[in-house]
Amino acid sequence: MFCRVASEMAMVHNMAIRGLNSIYLQAPHVSAAESKYFVQYMLAWHALLHVHHSGEEAHFFPAVEAMTGEKGIMEANVAQHKEFHEGLDGFKAYADACASGKERFDGRKAVGLIDGFGEALTKHLREEIASLLELRKFGTEKMAELEKKFGEDGEKSMKELGLVKGLPFCFANHDVGYEDGRWASWPPAPNIVKLICRHVTYHLHAKCWRFAACHRMGNLRPLYAVGGEKSQE
Repeated sequence: MFCRVASEMAMVHNMAIRGLNSIYLQAPHVSAAESKYFVQYMLAWHALLHVHHSGEEAHFFPAVEAMTGEKGIMEANVAQHKEFHEGLDGFKAYADACASGKERFDGRKAVGLIDGFGEALTKHLREEIASLLELRKFGTEKMAELEKKFGEDGEKSMKELGLVKGLPFCFANHDVGYEDGRWASWPPAPNIVKLICRHVTYHLHAKCWRFAACHRMGNLRPLYAVGGEKSQE
C-alpha cells in the first residue's frame, strides 16, 4: 500500500518534472511567432503544480495527520512548498505578462526564472516520496485509508485541472512506456475522460501541446523546438 501510494505520487511528480524540463530546454529556441503558444504551455505547467500542491495542503496532508495522530507530521513537506513559492509566483507573473502582451517573451528570462526555484522544487519532489514511504511505520491498520484519501485528492485535482487545458497537458507529459509500460493505464481516470482529452479537447490547444514531452497518446518524442518533428501531434 505504501509503495503504491508513493509510486503514484512519483508519477504525478514525473509529469511535473517532464513538463518543466521541456520548458527549460525549449524556451531559448522558441520563435516569436510561436511564443504565445509556448507561454500558454508554461501556464498549464504552473496550473498542474499549483493544483497538486494546494490539494495536498488542503486535503491529503490533513488526512495523513489524522490517520497517524501526529500533528504536523507533513509539515516538512509544506515548508518545502514555501521554499519555492516565491519563485513559482514570479514564473507565473512573467508568463501572464507575456500572455497579455505586457512583456515580450524572452526564453533566456524564462530559463533564469526556473533557475531560481528549480533546485528547491526538484529536491522537494524527490524527498516527498521518501516521506510517504516512512508512513509504513504506523502500520497498515492505522493507515488503512491512505490509498482512498490519496485517490480522493487526485480526483479533486483532475476535476480542477479540467478537460480543456489541464488534463491534456498532463497526458502529453505522461510517458506510457515508463517502467516497461507498467503505468500505461495511469492515471485511474474513467476511460471516457481519457478518450475526450486525447482525441477531442487536446486538439483545441494542439499548438500549445506540441511543446510537450510526449505525443497525445503518451509516447516520448523529441522536443519540438530543439529539433523535434514539426507536428502538432
